[in-house]
Amino acid sequence: MSIYYPSSSCGGGSIPDYYCNPCLDSSVIEYGRIRSIALIKNTYINTLLANPTSSSVWSTGINNADIIVIYQTQGSYDGGTTAELTGFGDSVTYNGNTTHILTYKDPFAADNCDFYNAIRNSTDYTIAFRTSTKTWFAEEPVTFTPKNAVADDIQAAMAWEVQCKWQNSDSPCGYTTPVGIFDTCYIHA
Repeated sequence: MSIYYPSSSCGGGSIPDYYCNPCLDSSVIEYGRIRSIALIKNTYINTLLANPTSSSVWSTGINNADIIVIYQTQGSYDGGTTAELTGFGDSVTYNGNTTHILTYKDPFAADNCDFYNAIRNSTDYTIAFRTSTKTWFAEEPVTFTPKNAVADDIQAAMAWEVQCKWQNSDSPCGYTTPVGIFDTCYIHA
């Protein structure tokens, strides 16, 4: 009879080094706002994540219609909410999956009705979002819930408000934003 004794705790492996900088100034701070969104076909995400800072990999995806860039947005990301599950043995709880919610506004309200009606029923895309200098990836299929509300204000600008929801036990990690990708309006003819 053989006996197996697990050699690891349940921590998921070694913990990488923590980064800090004694000079806390604007060069080390990442500023918020969802400034741009990219819808990435689930079939292309691994290609993109192999080199997420490469402008040429992004451009290839855009040219092949594997990536849709919405380059001027505003919005926020909730950081994810992890389900707390009932534990076993002496553990009171343990972490379940994490639900992430990102909401962005697209100012091109009048011209994108067909686009938003189509992505509402699509499960073919994941997303990336841009903050001040970094691009962050959901890495899982996203559910899109767009709405085009009209305020009772003759001065208010209309905008599509889109909720993007996905589940991933990991939080998105930021990569240096590729040059020349999120500063252009792309239209496929």
